[in-house]
Order: sequence, then structure tokens, then C-alpha cells
Amino acid sequence: MLSPTGFRNSLLADFEQERESLLRLAARKIGDAEEAHDIVQDAFVRVAGASVQSVEDGPAYLRTIVINLVRDRMRRRKVAGHVVDSQQETNPIEWAASDTPSPEQIIYHRQRLGAFEQALKSLSPRSREVFILRKLHGKSHDEIASVTGLSQSAIEKHLYRALTACRDILKNFD
Repeated sequence: MLSPTGFRNSLLADFEQERESLLRLAARKIGDAEEAHDIVQDAFVRVAGASVQSVEDGPAYLRTIVINLVRDRMRRRKVAGHVVDSQQETNPIEWAASDTPSPEQIIYHRQRLGAFEQALKSLSPRSREVFILRKLHGKSHDEIASVTGLSQSAIEKHLYRALTACRDILKNFD
């Protein structure tokens, strides 16, 4: 049996191999290529922070994550469709135009997201795990300590390293 770190690396390798098919799956289900990229990126973050010990079929597990994320997005779309904005009522064309990112903004955010992904990949597995548990899953230091077995000071040290690495890579984009 693989160690948790070995398993996670195996799952990340599966993710890299399946990335294009996951993108196609998400795009087909959601109907929007941009949103499909976001969903696949969210899937990567989930896989990178996974606390699962083993999975028999990595690609099937990844497809399940993507499908669940698509369902979450569809639910949010449905709920958001029922919310009426007063600005939208007064001038729907201006409202829609103000929320539509320009091609430059899209490129900028894709590059920034890629840099963030690189920053995460550059971290030690433990620092990446602590960062994801804290910043993406919202876990408290106590919850992280119970999951990882690390002391409070070790958790703070790993968070500091992760935040520093992310800040250093992302400062080129600001």
C-alpha cells in the first residue's frame, strides 16, 4: 500500500494525465469552457488537499470530483438566477457588461492561477497539505493538528512557508 504522500502523488499524476479529458467532461456538462477550467482547477485543489488514503480507480475518482463540482456550480447558478439585483432591473445591459471580464483580464487571471498552482506544487507535501486545509477548507489550527499530528507551532511554520511562497510568486502579478 502507498503512503499517504505516495498516494497523493499518484493521484496528482493521474490528474495531470486526465486533465484534458476532465476539461472536456466539465465543458460538456456545464456548457462553458471558462467555467470548465475553473471547475478542473477546483478539482486539482481538492486532489492536492485530499486526505483519502486509497482509491482503486484514480481517473474514475477524478471524474466523480469534477461531476460533483459541476453539480455544485449548477445549483449555485439556479439559486443565483432567483436573486434579482436592483441594478439589473434598471439597466440590464450595463449590468451584464460590467461583470464581463475583458480578454486581458481573462489572460491575466489564467496566468495568475497558473502561478498559484506552481507555488502550490513548489511546496513540500506537508506545507501544501497544511495550507490547503487552512486556506481552502477553512480548518482551524486544532483541526489541522488532529488531522496531521503536527504541533501548533509546526502548523504556523508550514503556513508561513506556504504563504511566503505564494506571495513571492504572485507578487509579479500585482
